[in-house]
Amino acid sequence: MKKYISYFSLFSLLAFALTSCEKNDLRTSETFLPTEKAFMKFALFSPNTPSVMIKVNNVKINGANTSGSGGVYPVTFTAPDYCVIDPVGQLKLSLANSGTGNDSVVIFTGNLALEAQKQYSGVLTDTGVNRTFFAIEDRVPLTGTDSGFVSFRVINAMPNAGPINVIRVDSASATVVVRDTIIRGLAYKAASDYIRLRASSTNAFLRFRTTTASGINLATGVAPPAFSTWNRRALTMYANGFLGGIGTLTPNLTGYIFNQ
Repeated sequence: MKKYISYFSLFSLLAFALTSCEKNDLRTSETFLPTEKAFMKFALFSPNTPSVMIKVNNVKINGANTSGSGGVYPVTFTAPDYCVIDPVGQLKLSLANSGTGNDSVVIFTGNLALEAQKQYSGVLTDTGVNRTFFAIEDRVPLTGTDSGFVSFRVINAMPNAGPINVIRVDSASATVVVRDTIIRGLAYKAASDYIRLRASSTNAFLRFRTTTASGINLATGVAPPAFSTWNRRALTMYANGFLGGIGTLTPNLTGYIFNQ
């Protein structure tokens, strides 16, 4: 009888071990990202362009159509959210036939040449003559950010403004004003490095704004998020629109898009 009990105990132990291994395998397969794919956040800045389908290698990746004039996909701003795409192939932006996923009018085609396992910001701009798409790798600081600070960068998506400056303005009153130019001469289709900034100001009047290289104001000030939202985070803002204004896209700074 003792021998049968021992055999049963051994069998139970082996069954438990196998079950545990199976659970670990399932958990591992759900945790790791696909190694053959790239990851992208799309920002579309083409004036008067309606909602479009985003397709990579002819596969639609945005569930609902995305506005071509100031639209972002994935739509999450306050968390690092990317879509999974083939790193190499054809990118196509098109208007859909009503109620279908079929192309009605193709507004842009181009080729992707990305690297697998890397994160990118993909940007559509419009010169007023031709639409242009460019991708910038999101090289988020690996060391993270100390409490009380944020890693901040800007992407210049204004095709006719030339190099831009980004200014931090902190003005409690007309007599207490602190100005700090944190980015100088940022070229079109370029991203600044991530800059380490304090995540709060000495008062409630902190704003970021953009100017041309010669100092002409382009965009009104944009306030930072609440301290609890952007503390120790990495984030991106887009300078976009047209100098002088065109269509529905006048110069402005987007909301904050979190990369970490």
